[in-house]
Amino acid sequence: MSDSSQELRTTMPGWLKWLVIVMCIAVVAAILWQLLPKSAFPSDLGRVGQGQPALVMLREVHIVGGEQVIDLMREIYPEYEDEFEFLVTQTGNPDGQSLANEYNLRDGSLVLFDAEGNMIDIMARPGTSSELRNFVERAR
Repeated sequence: MSDSSQELRTTMPGWLKWLVIVMCIAVVAAILWQLLPKSAFPSDLGRVGQGQPALVMLREVHIVGGEQVIDLMREIYPEYEDEFEFLVTQTGNPDGQSLANEYNLRDGSLVLFDAEGNMIDIMARPGTSSELRNFVERAR
């Protein structure tokens, strides 16, 4: 190896190493950002009992199963968007924690409320959109 390439190698690794580390962190952060749960549903439980039936899902962010229920909710949402409030609350939210404690809910559990805010039924994590659709139909 020539002296000039040996000299170049000893002067570049410091900044080059930091550049590679920063780039790796940026790539990992971008991937993790894409994997975060994406819920288009509001979390304001104050909407329950405001004149429309409400479907409320409890989400525990450290458990991955609830994301599947959100996908099922997205699937049936177009059929019911004018008639129902679709809400997602998390156990990290005080209102979500209260709801979980009051109804003994787990990640992906659903609570169906009537237009006055009275609880109609509770469902553990549904497996299909048909199950979810049948559950929502109870409030019609």
